[in-house]
Amino acid sequence: MQRICIGLILFLTIASGRVRVVTATTDLKDITEAIGGDRVTVTSIARGNQDPHYVEVLPSYMLKVKKADLYLMVGMELDLWSDRIIDGSRNRKLRIVDCSKDIERLEVPTRKVDASLGDIHRFGNPHYWLDPVNGKVLARTITEALVEADPEGRAVFEANLAEFERQVDERLAHWLEEYASLKDRKIMFYHNSWPYFTRRFGLETVQFLEPKPGVPPSPAHLNRLLDIVQKDTILVVGMESYFSDQTPRFLADRTGAKVIKLAQSVEALPGVDSYLDVFDYNLHALAEALGD
Repeated sequence: MQRICIGLILFLTIASGRVRVVTATTDLKDITEAIGGDRVTVTSIARGNQDPHYVEVLPSYMLKVKKADLYLMVGMELDLWSDRIIDGSRNRKLRIVDCSKDIERLEVPTRKVDASLGDIHRFGNPHYWLDPVNGKVLARTITEALVEADPEGRAVFEANLAEFERQVDERLAHWLEEYASLKDRKIMFYHNSWPYFTRRFGLETVQFLEPKPGVPPSPAHLNRLLDIVQKDTILVVGMESYFSDQTPRFLADRTGAKVIKLAQSVEALPGVDSYLDVFDYNLHALAEALGD
């Protein structure tokens, strides 16, 4: 019993010296752990298999943030629910980091955004982490925040950042060579989550199952999609893990297209246990479905 108590006290002493970080998503959590190592404790609010646009705000989340040093947001209005959690925590010492601050943003609207356009974000498409190059941008932003919170850890954080960037560069070179045949291949997606991913790997998005972001497809829209799939010989319909596959299966049953679930985030699907796993999984799944 005495050994257990001593061990517990030692653990709490070590843990209390770590930077306490809460992240909006599992992707931010994984990258933060890669940079922070033993000098951080990290908790994610959203689960990997959850739609990051819509997270129910629970009192338990506010309690987690109340004890945190840093809160890492996705930004670009994807995780607006984070604001309610932060406000409810009443943590005046909390440092809030918008991880999108240095991202090259795609699909920034050039006209006034209103509800008639669906779930359009004023500051651009917020799914930027689905380009591994942006993963390096995220890692640098996170490193800056950790250094500010724990200046004594600078050398550790910067060394871990360099290793993370090396791994991304190495894997990206492999992916671009291994999956070069995906370039210019046509695909249909359920939701507009993938412009950063398709730009990096050269895929062509033909259409979305949603007529507007966040709007369920109508019968008329489904009929148009049937024509598009057949006309453009769409072989694959990709969808996020958290959507129902009823509509994609409807298209597949009538056209022969394959429906595949893709990992939008870490832990979205079995075997996707890290940020780099997201790309390994998705590229392999697409190549297999397209017969490449």
